[in-house]
Amino acid sequence: MVVLREGEPGDRFYLIASGSIRVERKGATLATLGRGDGFGEIALLRDVPRTASCVASGETLLYGLGKKTFIAAVTGHPAVHAEAERLATARQAAS
Repeated sequence: MVVLREGEPGDRFYLIASGSIRVERKGATLATLGRGDGFGEIALLRDVPRTASCVASGETLLYGLGKKTFIAAVTGHPAVHAEAERLATARQAAS
């Protein structure tokens, strides 16, 4: 099941409670994420369309945070904001 599609607007950050997510760009697999991993931050932090598609591999339980809640949580604490920016930058560079 496709959770988010490359090129679409970002409105939510996701955290994986169980299962796994395959991250794809232009049909190529970039990464596989599992329990405890999050995704969707790049579009929210950079205010750009989704940079990759994320596809659930089988039964997967996700928690989601809306854009406003995510941005408020991340930008409200300097250390969290710095780590979120570092992660977004690293993920963009790796693809």
